[in-house]
Amino acid sequence: MNTVNETHPNLICSIRFWLALLCFFLNAIHFMQRVNLSIAIVSMINVQSTNETIVEKSNFTEINYIFQKKQTFDWSKQNQGLLLSAISIGPFFTQIIGGWAALILGPRLMLFFSILISSILTMVTPISAYFSFYGLLAVRIMIGLSQGVVTSSLNLLWAHWAPPLERSTLLAISNSGSLIGNALTFLIGGFLCAGDFLGGWPSVFYLTGLFGLLWCFLWILTVYDSPSDQKCISAEESNYILEKTTEQIFKSEQKRNVPWKKIFQSKSVLCLIVSALCGNFGISLFTVCLPTYMKEILDFDVKLNGELCAIPFLSCWLFIILSGVFSDSLIKSNKFEKIKIRKLFNSIGFLIPALTFIGLIYTDATRRVLGFSMILINISFSGFQYGSGYLVNFNDIGGVYSGIIYGIANTIGNLSAALAPFLVGLITKNKTREEWSYIFVISLLVYVVGAVVFMIFAKSETEKWAKNNDEKKNEID
Repeated sequence: MNTVNETHPNLICSIRFWLALLCFFLNAIHFMQRVNLSIAIVSMINVQSTNETIVEKSNFTEINYIFQKKQTFDWSKQNQGLLLSAISIGPFFTQIIGGWAALILGPRLMLFFSILISSILTMVTPISAYFSFYGLLAVRIMIGLSQGVVTSSLNLLWAHWAPPLERSTLLAISNSGSLIGNALTFLIGGFLCAGDFLGGWPSVFYLTGLFGLLWCFLWILTVYDSPSDQKCISAEESNYILEKTTEQIFKSEQKRNVPWKKIFQSKSVLCLIVSALCGNFGISLFTVCLPTYMKEILDFDVKLNGELCAIPFLSCWLFIILSGVFSDSLIKSNKFEKIKIRKLFNSIGFLIPALTFIGLIYTDATRRVLGFSMILINISFSGFQYGSGYLVNFNDIGGVYSGIIYGIANTIGNLSAALAPFLVGLITKNKTREEWSYIFVISLLVYVVGAVVFMIFAKSETEKWAKNNDEKKNEID
């Protein structure tokens, strides 16, 4: 192919690179607001069950109590699991709708309002917890509802902005933000929960909410839905992106006529749905439940817990970037088929983490080094799923419908994301190594299924129904 040797506008200092950075921070904030409860809940639980737990207060002036003393709560293990799972409930209802709405209204505004609403809700989380368990549960569900449109809208945005030969790199930068968000939340959250600033654990929610509001300001001022709408972009870069993404630019009437039947009949789409189910289970297990495991089984205190939890996600961020850049270089070399590269990287992202679950079955407080090493390897190599595995494949096959397809897959995938922490709460009632071993055996089987299904059924060509009408006519002619 001649296209692999073509020159193109430099990526660094370009508008598409700026967009990738903003999407990086978007994903970071998105996951900060998802996992902040995971680190905070370690300090929120009243282990000794004293009389200082939840009390009803009718006088609003007594809200100050939450800023002056570390408030703790008497929540059962099952209720803790329900709270940690709650944020995965909302996306089940909004991801597909969000992908369709972004197709009509544009991803820019969808993403702006999503983060704006979730940031405000995040900042009122401590007060909702103070008044009622069910109030906190409702707030977490609403945060999930507002964030449900993020991933599907992002996939649509990149359908207009990511040229095929830079797709893995740009999406790797964008997607890796989620891992940095996890790492920063665990790292900073551990210090905040151990301290007294704004009551300790509540400050985690105030800080992550504030980050979201600041991002909204930058986003709405500098980002547009496509290169043709973008301000301050060079003609060279705009023409390059529009030329390389031409088959994904649809007329408005074609956008409204979504080929729902063909989408659900596509083996490639069904393959990605299974991949999302399997991938979300493992990622959710560690992003939501890792601090709990580190405390209950490896016996780390909250501050060290937060520091150590951050390390695997920082490592995963590096693996995402490297796998994305490396896979793009392999594609440009024209020595390997794109689908073989996708399958190889996705297999690495599933099977190596699957092996570490075997090691985790045998870890406890006397084998801390082994346990942490297994966690580090597991989360690090999961980055291959993000950098050039199934998560990039949505844009390969779906064109402008990639947002809707991702919304469908992740909606179903969020069932497993919600199931993972719920199973942890249900199975690990006594907080023993044996109980956690059941969780790891289930995770091992889930990851093997994810690798095998993608290896057999995945494709890398844009589906015929995902091409615009002009492209279809050219193929017929």
